[in-house]
Amino acid sequence: MIRIEDEIFLKKKFDFEKLKEFGFCFENNTYIYSEDFMDGDFKAVIEISDVLKGKVIDNNSNEEYMPLRIESFDGEYVCKVREAYKSILKRIADICCTDVFFANDQANRITNRIFQTYGVKPDFPWNDDNGVFRHLDTRKWFSLIMYVSLDALLKDGNTRMVNIMNLKSEEHYDIDGIYPAYHMNHKSWISLALDDTLSDSLIMELVSKSYNLTKKKRRK
Repeated sequence: MIRIEDEIFLKKKFDFEKLKEFGFCFENNTYIYSEDFMDGDFKAVIEISDVLKGKVIDNNSNEEYMPLRIESFDGEYVCKVREAYKSILKRIADICCTDVFFANDQANRITNRIFQTYGVKPDFPWNDDNGVFRHLDTRKWFSLIMYVSLDALLKDGNTRMVNIMNLKSEEHYDIDGIYPAYHMNHKSWISLALDDTLSDSLIMELVSKSYNLTKKKRRK
């Protein structure tokens, strides 16, 4: 089950000045905001640093209200608490965030560099988080960015979600961050983790190779 916070902020980028204006305090390199809701019975606490954390405190017991996180807990009261918490998160997202294409910062940086280099923006043919980059003339893919768990690549049970990029390649790499292609032919495609394991410059070198391998061949 995707976390409530990730669901709301999946394709959002925080504006830190707007966070301050909203009421976030900056302490120990972390932006922190708290708000009572449900007539003061609960408190939402949101922390934003390298990662986004959120929790709901039951003010009567001063403990975290865990039923909020359990999908099978779908009684009327739990649902009201869950929806009220989501409402707070959505208000923060509406006021303090801008929309971006993908969840990970590196995925959005690479997207911008692809546009600057090739004039191409991703399209989303399946109405989900999977973005396709196509040649402008043939509409043929040269890259695909997806949002998957690391387990899809590493097969190690790691449930951390990350954007990955599939690229056409004639080579195989024994480098952290580069893997056999997820959901595509392992012989001719590779997958890159867009979590800053690899440098932007290396990724763009591989994007260039994929672009050239997939472009329309000129007739002799």
